[in-house]
Amino acid sequence: MRVLITDVSEPTARDLARTLVAAGHEVAGLTEQPHRFLDPAVDVVLAAPSAPEVAAAVANADAVIHLGGADALPASARTSGVRVVLALPPGETAEVPAGALVVRAAPLVGRRRDASTLGTLAGILHFDQPGQVLHHDDLVRLLVQAVLGGGSGEQTLVASGAISPGDLRTALGEAGLATELSGVTPIQPVSELVATADVSLGWTAAEVLRDAVRGLTGHTVVDGEAVPVPGVWTLPSEFIPNNLPATDGGTLVPAGPPAYQGEFDTLIDPRLSVLTATNTSEALPRPMTPITVDLHLGALRYTNRVMGQMLALEGAALEQNTSLVTCVLGHSVYINASVGVNVVENMPGWDEESVRRDVYGNIPAEVEFRPQGGPPMPTGAAAVAAQERAVAEIIAKSMSFQPESERLHAAAIAEALSTEQIAALDDAALAARARLWRDRLAESWAVAAIGVMLVGAASAMHYAGEDPEQVSVDVNQLDSARTMLAVETLAALLRGDDELIALARDGKVDALCAASESFGKELDAQLAIIGHRGPGECELDNSTFGDRPALLTAAAAGATHRAAEQRTPAAPPTSESGQAVVSTTICRERARDSVVRYTHALRQAVREQGGRLVRRGVLTEPSDAFYLTLDEVFAVPADAAERVGRRREERARLKSIRMPDVVIGTWEPAAAVPALAVGDSLTGTGVFPGAVEGRVKVLRDVDDDIEPDDILVASVTDTGHTAMFGYASAVVTDIGGVASHAAIVAREFGVPCVVDTKVASTALEDGQWIRVDGASGKVTRLS
Repeated sequence: MRVLITDVSEPTARDLARTLVAAGHEVAGLTEQPHRFLDPAVDVVLAAPSAPEVAAAVANADAVIHLGGADALPASARTSGVRVVLALPPGETAEVPAGALVVRAAPLVGRRRDASTLGTLAGILHFDQPGQVLHHDDLVRLLVQAVLGGGSGEQTLVASGAISPGDLRTALGEAGLATELSGVTPIQPVSELVATADVSLGWTAAEVLRDAVRGLTGHTVVDGEAVPVPGVWTLPSEFIPNNLPATDGGTLVPAGPPAYQGEFDTLIDPRLSVLTATNTSEALPRPMTPITVDLHLGALRYTNRVMGQMLALEGAALEQNTSLVTCVLGHSVYINASVGVNVVENMPGWDEESVRRDVYGNIPAEVEFRPQGGPPMPTGAAAVAAQERAVAEIIAKSMSFQPESERLHAAAIAEALSTEQIAALDDAALAARARLWRDRLAESWAVAAIGVMLVGAASAMHYAGEDPEQVSVDVNQLDSARTMLAVETLAALLRGDDELIALARDGKVDALCAASESFGKELDAQLAIIGHRGPGECELDNSTFGDRPALLTAAAAGATHRAAEQRTPAAPPTSESGQAVVSTTICRERARDSVVRYTHALRQAVREQGGRLVRRGVLTEPSDAFYLTLDEVFAVPADAAERVGRRREERARLKSIRMPDVVIGTWEPAAAVPALAVGDSLTGTGVFPGAVEGRVKVLRDVDDDIEPDDILVASVTDTGHTAMFGYASAVVTDIGGVASHAAIVAREFGVPCVVDTKVASTALEDGQWIRVDGASGKVTRLS
């Protein structure tokens, strides 16, 4: 079906267009001014409502959705005979085309912070009257159903309940928001709407109010608009699509060979095409499922926009930072150094050489990041002003980082639902929660990413001082260490009891808990803390410790062969700069844990929806849902099964190749790595000293485990692998630097470690005997 949406640049219309595209329909949009974040699949018709092009656009459509009131409905839509879905405010009378469906929606409110939300809330306060409302998400979902489902007449959409002036003032006050919405034109509240029967909505009026407060948090209303408060993070107000066309003359092209070009891969601007696999690969191991690419890369596009705005980027530089700095090639994450280097222009003390050395060190020195130059950047007084704005915003962000990371982490815990609670949601409520969690994931990534920068800045300032004290962070305060601490706690309950150790090692969790009530209680307590985490935890298709407690009990069994840890708590630093390092590190870990918590919430929602689609005969198995995007999962295309099959085959092809570490322009699969011969060595970066010899165990899958005293070898490690550090004799990775997960955990737990070997996981095989020197960074095969 070809659907024409009028005034498609408006927020609700953009959401509607994206949802219809996901559902497999052709979408055209009328607008006089295109919006940057309109889905690029939409066929945009630039024309005024009365222009001749409009009649042609209507004639080519199967249906027209009009959101702008009956008076603005194109004349051709009244007479052409196409299906018309017309959204009208309550009480508006209008002559509508025969056979049209009129959707009367209560005033729209949600976390979007647009004129509708602000006007509706202002009206409730100004007129001191309760108001009925409707969430933006519910209107979009039901308009999609309306245009596809046929029928005519009228529907009335209104959330159950109403928002009272008192409840609104209380909610705003508790969130630290002003109850005076300055300059907002109030919308007269409505209170007598009766919802059409048998129409399911995802949000009640009370929930809509809470969601509006979520969206306004971190803002002040000035001259009728919600303006961000400096230094505070906020929820996204719009979805940023993938592969947006360049607006500065660039042309986006595929970077990979046709056989391996992923359906969701980023198209590259040939002028800006030097890319590197960096520590981001730790969080997002390759090759990702489509749902993981969709959710995490969508979140990172928002994060990159926030970072760009913080660094006072504008115009093409901000666009590039938003859309291109984090890329997907072969369903693997890369950082575009050609785009990332733009930030040096606005950062005092930084230049391209320092960025190359400290951030993108694996790119050969002779490679030019921007051979054709970068985007226009401010010069002279304007450059100084941009630097001052960037520095001021960084300072504001650093000062508010601790409370903001704690606020977000508290929200991640409060908004989580159990598997049983998610199963109890109806379809509308499940879709609503999933879309909220998608926005929260983006907010969490933004806080975590800026936290990485703040930790780096705090450490650099501290160690640049005269005779700086060595700073250590108490592992009990690090969210990333909680997995290891859980393993140690559980190992203490197993140690000395061979029967329990055998049950734990073999993954017989029920029998283990039956044999030891104290162990069962402690396992439950630890899963309440880390049940959302696990190996490859940001890939939605992977299992967590909560899904598979046997992963945790096996790690605890492995740790029993060592003596119990007698860890002395790290002494708190005495200097202000040292204290800043500790506090920012703890808060960064807290923000990163929020990323994982919202990832798990989305994992549960997609699993549940996948099960429902199997029961309806749409999908074959629940895991098929991980091969759709989030919009496709909840606005299911007719060819969903075909899409799943095609994408499963694509991921299997990508699993069979090794991606290059650096891409310059285009990429091909990296050449096969020859096996390391006896006596030969690999060299990486030593991040914790100590020389050990042991047997190799290469982790190639999330189900892989090691035996006590094995040397853990992996492409990358993440927090889910932390448990294994308790019984590995050494750790070796392909990717990583001194601030990588493997390096941090190895230092905290005293495990010799070498990172950035590039090829260890492919040059070494299980069972080989190697020597790891964590001081020199050398890994030698002995037999």
